[in-house]
Amino acid sequence: MSWFVRKSPFGPGEDPVEHVIELLSKEAERAGTPLTTSDKEILAREASSLHPVPEDLRQRTRDLVAQIYDSEPWDEFERDAKSFTDSLEWTEPSSPNIVLIAEEVRCENARLTPPLHGWKRVKDGLQLIGCAFLVVLLIFAVVLVCGFLFSRK
Repeated sequence: MSWFVRKSPFGPGEDPVEHVIELLSKEAERAGTPLTTSDKEILAREASSLHPVPEDLRQRTRDLVAQIYDSEPWDEFERDAKSFTDSLEWTEPSSPNIVLIAEEVRCENARLTPPLHGWKRVKDGLQLIGCAFLVVLLIFAVVLVCGFLFSRK
Protein backbone atom coordinates (compact mmCIF):
# COMPACT_ATOMS: atom_id res chain seq x y z
CA MET A 1 0.00 0.00 0.00
CA SER A 2 2.57 2.52 -1.09
CA TRP A 3 -0.07 5.08 -2.07
CA PHE A 4 -0.56 6.05 1.59
CA VAL A 5 2.99 7.37 1.83
CA ARG A 6 3.45 10.97 0.76
CA LYS A 7 6.86 12.13 -0.30
CA SER A 8 8.02 15.57 0.69
CA PRO A 9 7.99 18.06 -2.18
CA PHE A 10 11.02 19.72 -0.60
CA GLY A 11 14.51 18.73 -1.59
CA PRO A 12 17.36 18.05 0.85
CA GLY A 13 18.48 21.69 0.91
CA GLU A 14 15.04 23.26 1.07
CA ASP A 15 13.46 24.36 4.34
CA PRO A 16 9.64 24.25 4.50
CA VAL A 17 9.57 27.02 7.12
CA GLU A 18 11.50 29.37 4.85
CA HIS A 19 9.13 28.49 2.01
CA VAL A 20 6.08 29.25 4.18
CA ILE A 21 7.57 32.58 5.22
CA GLU A 22 8.37 33.39 1.58
CA LEU A 23 4.75 32.69 0.59
CA LEU A 24 3.57 34.87 3.49
CA SER A 25 5.97 37.60 2.40
CA LYS A 26 4.58 37.54 -1.14
CA GLU A 27 1.05 37.84 0.22
CA ALA A 28 2.17 40.75 2.43
CA GLU A 29 3.64 42.53 -0.59
CA ARG A 30 0.36 42.07 -2.48
CA ALA A 31 -1.49 43.49 0.52
CA GLY A 32 0.84 46.51 0.56
CA THR A 33 2.53 45.75 3.91
CA PRO A 34 5.78 43.91 3.12
CA LEU A 35 7.54 41.95 5.86
CA THR A 36 10.91 43.22 6.99
CA THR A 37 13.91 40.95 7.49
CA SER A 38 13.48 41.15 11.26
CA ASP A 39 9.78 40.19 10.90
CA LYS A 40 10.79 37.13 8.89
CA GLU A 41 13.39 36.18 11.51
CA ILE A 42 10.84 36.51 14.33
CA LEU A 43 8.35 34.31 12.45
CA ALA A 44 11.01 31.70 11.63
CA ARG A 45 12.38 31.24 15.14
CA GLU A 46 11.07 28.67 17.61
CA ALA A 47 8.06 29.76 19.62
CA SER A 48 9.06 30.82 23.11
CA SER A 49 7.41 32.59 26.01
CA LEU A 50 10.69 34.41 26.60
CA HIS A 51 10.63 35.99 23.14
CA PRO A 52 6.98 36.40 22.13
CA VAL A 53 5.88 37.71 18.76
CA PRO A 54 5.01 41.45 18.96
CA GLU A 55 1.24 41.91 18.93
CA ASP A 56 1.17 44.08 15.79
CA LEU A 57 3.19 41.50 13.84
CA ARG A 58 1.02 38.69 15.22
CA GLN A 59 -2.19 40.42 14.12
CA ARG A 60 -0.79 41.34 10.71
CA THR A 61 0.39 37.75 10.21
CA ARG A 62 -2.99 36.37 11.30
CA ASP A 63 -4.74 38.57 8.74
CA LEU A 64 -2.33 37.51 5.99
CA VAL A 65 -2.67 33.82 6.84
CA ALA A 66 -6.46 34.15 6.79
CA GLN A 67 -6.24 35.73 3.32
CA ILE A 68 -4.01 32.89 2.12
CA TYR A 69 -6.38 30.26 3.50
CA ASP A 70 -9.31 31.98 1.79
CA SER A 71 -7.53 32.16 -1.56
CA GLU A 72 -6.23 28.55 -1.62
CA PRO A 73 -8.48 25.82 -3.03
CA TRP A 74 -9.92 23.44 -0.44
CA ASP A 75 -9.33 20.36 -2.55
CA GLU A 76 -5.82 19.10 -1.95
CA PHE A 77 -5.60 17.76 -5.51
CA GLU A 78 -6.16 21.24 -6.94
CA ARG A 79 -3.46 22.83 -4.79
CA ASP A 80 0.22 23.02 -5.59
CA ALA A 81 2.35 20.53 -3.63
CA LYS A 82 4.23 23.48 -2.16
CA SER A 83 1.19 25.57 -1.31
CA PHE A 84 1.00 27.36 2.03
CA THR A 85 -1.26 24.74 3.62
CA ASP A 86 0.70 21.75 2.33
CA SER A 87 4.03 23.32 3.24
CA LEU A 88 2.88 23.73 6.85
CA GLU A 89 2.52 19.95 7.08
CA TRP A 90 6.22 19.49 6.39
CA THR A 91 7.45 21.88 9.11
CA GLU A 92 7.20 19.20 11.82
CA PRO A 93 8.60 18.51 14.40
CA SER A 94 9.70 22.11 14.92
CA SER A 95 7.22 24.74 16.03
CA PRO A 96 8.24 28.13 14.69
CA ASN A 97 6.05 31.15 15.37
CA ILE A 98 4.56 31.16 11.86
CA VAL A 99 3.31 27.58 12.27
CA LEU A 100 1.66 28.35 15.60
CA ILE A 101 -0.02 31.48 14.24
CA ALA A 102 -1.24 29.58 11.16
CA GLU A 103 -2.60 26.83 13.42
CA GLU A 104 -4.48 29.42 15.50
CA VAL A 105 -6.06 30.85 12.36
CA ARG A 106 -6.95 27.39 11.05
CA CYS A 107 -8.63 26.43 14.33
CA GLU A 108 -10.47 29.75 14.41
CA ASN A 109 -11.68 29.32 10.82
CA ALA A 110 -12.79 25.76 11.49
CA ARG A 111 -14.49 26.93 14.70
CA LEU A 112 -12.82 24.22 16.70
CA THR A 113 -13.63 24.55 20.37
CA PRO A 114 -11.08 24.05 23.11
CA PRO A 115 -11.50 20.97 25.30
CA LEU A 116 -13.84 21.29 28.26
CA HIS A 117 -12.46 21.41 31.81
CA GLY A 118 -13.88 21.08 35.30
CA TRP A 119 -17.64 21.09 35.85
CA LYS A 120 -18.37 21.77 32.19
CA ARG A 121 -16.69 18.50 31.30
CA VAL A 122 -18.58 16.63 34.04
CA LYS A 123 -21.88 18.17 32.91
CA ASP A 124 -21.15 17.24 29.30
CA GLY A 125 -20.35 13.66 30.31
CA LEU A 126 -23.54 13.38 32.36
CA GLN A 127 -25.59 14.67 29.44
CA LEU A 128 -23.99 12.09 27.17
CA ILE A 129 -24.77 9.26 29.61
CA GLY A 130 -28.35 10.57 30.03
CA CYS A 131 -28.89 10.62 26.27
CA ALA A 132 -27.52 7.10 25.93
CA PHE A 133 -29.90 5.93 28.69
CA LEU A 134 -32.85 7.57 26.93
CA VAL A 135 -31.92 5.91 23.63
CA VAL A 136 -31.85 2.51 25.36
CA LEU A 137 -35.27 3.19 26.92
CA LEU A 138 -36.64 4.25 23.52
CA ILE A 139 -35.36 1.08 21.88
CA PHE A 140 -36.90 -0.96 24.71
CA ALA A 141 -40.25 0.80 24.22
CA VAL A 142 -40.17 0.19 20.45
CA VAL A 143 -39.43 -3.52 21.01
CA LEU A 144 -42.31 -3.77 23.51
CA VAL A 145 -44.76 -2.04 21.17
CA CYS A 146 -43.68 -4.18 18.19
CA GLY A 147 -43.92 -7.32 20.34
CA PHE A 148 -47.39 -6.37 21.54
CA LEU A 149 -48.62 -5.57 18.01
CA PHE A 150 -47.25 -8.64 16.28
CA SER A 151 -47.80 -11.23 19.03
CA ARG A 152 -51.62 -11.07 18.88
CA LYS A 153 -53.38 -13.95 17.20
